[in-house]
Amino acid sequence: HFCPGSGAFLPHRPSPRSPFKDSMAMEGARNAPTKQGLMLTAAGAVLAASATRSAFVQLSPQPKALSHSAQEPRLAVNEGPQTPSAGSRSERSGVLACALGASAVAAAAARRSARGSRSRGNGLAMRSTATATATKVKEDLSGKLPDCPSTIWKADGIDVGNLPPIQATAPYVIDAAKLGEALKGAEQEYFAAEQKKIMNTLHEHGAILFKNFESTKNAEGFRNFFEAMELNPCLDPIHTSGLRDMVEKKDGVYEAVNKPSLSQHFVGLHNESTFVKTAMYGAFVCFQPASEGGGEFIIADGAEIIQRMDPDVLKRIYEKKVRISVSNLDLNFIDAVPGDAKKSVMDFFQDLILKAVAPKFDMDLQMIYGSDGSNPYRLQAIEHAQSPINTHPLTGQPVWFCNIHNHSRYLRDRRPCAIPEVGMTDVYYGDLTKIPPEDVEKINKACEESIKTIMMEPGDVILLDNYRVLHGRRTFKGKRN
Repeated sequence: HFCPGSGAFLPHRPSPRSPFKDSMAMEGARNAPTKQGLMLTAAGAVLAASATRSAFVQLSPQPKALSHSAQEPRLAVNEGPQTPSAGSRSERSGVLACALGASAVAAAAARRSARGSRSRGNGLAMRSTATATATKVKEDLSGKLPDCPSTIWKADGIDVGNLPPIQATAPYVIDAAKLGEALKGAEQEYFAAEQKKIMNTLHEHGAILFKNFESTKNAEGFRNFFEAMELNPCLDPIHTSGLRDMVEKKDGVYEAVNKPSLSQHFVGLHNESTFVKTAMYGAFVCFQPASEGGGEFIIADGAEIIQRMDPDVLKRIYEKKVRISVSNLDLNFIDAVPGDAKKSVMDFFQDLILKAVAPKFDMDLQMIYGSDGSNPYRLQAIEHAQSPINTHPLTGQPVWFCNIHNHSRYLRDRRPCAIPEVGMTDVYYGDLTKIPPEDVEKINKACEESIKTIMMEPGDVILLDNYRVLHGRRTFKGKRN
């Protein structure tokens, strides 16, 4: 659960019962998985699971130049964009169970040619090819997933005082119940045939909610969906940490955030990424809502967030940049070391812990003492300074690309939080000075005003642009299977 530039830190490889692992396992690549949910990550994204059982795979699409010509295929299946109602909940939608399938800008040409011929003029799949894709025996992906792609940073020279307008926002809704003759019960054929139009719509709106589809109610159908979207699985950005269990290795499926110990933890808005690795897209699927309610999925358009933010606060944080602390180790025993030897001991443990952590987390971390001012012997794992605003690598739209809404200690202390002190996070300015509470409040206000709350039903899928749209989940009660 880390925004670009945030990460997770472990002083050691935790045991299955470690409270630190529980805390860090909660929010995928910024949220690690748990035993009751599945997460899929795609070579373009890592998905954080929300309120119900989910599957998470990393996926990577075929590289294509994004154009906005008048001839570009567009979806016209509803009024889109729409905000699904969060005020009421049907008997089946107590909570959001998500699975994430994400895709990077990496190439998928080899797989594309293997799947059969396509009409290159309009990008629509031949129906015979789609049928073969849906029925053929799936390749076992165990041990074959490529690494998550590198984060694409284009953060310099953004004129935050003159931001371009937003033409459309998330989510766009594709409702199977409204497709009629366009669907005819052949859902996988529909996904394959409409792939180009769906991806164009995703780039325009930032996220698409697929509702009332039957074929995506299980892991196999979900894999058929993201393969029809030409998204190839890749590894979790922090797969070397061991924080996520890959429970369905043959499909590249990771667990999501469903542990009872974290059910009352509010997962704030975040992108599925670290400072050095980021998934391009994410796909979350609901398999079964939480049995006693809650766990709504939340999304927010990063382009909308910066439009809503106080101009002075936005300018200040962009110019100062941010640094994210992802762990705290209180080495209070150092206080008993004689004065002359104290600095040597501090340097020794600082170097030792960094060397132990570096192979586990490719996050460009520094180990720094006393940054939060609470304890001179508190050793914090902190990422290097980074911009909270990025330029979208495909569309060029400036977007909020920081999960301060999720990682701010000030905000976590004021809402449901189940993270132990060792895993408590915080966000500072780039020079490690505190961000004033009044600025944090205004950033939080812009984020909260941009949130769309979605109560997902079994089979519902949210496909999102991970560079543009942030996501999270509300607290829940009960079990999610």
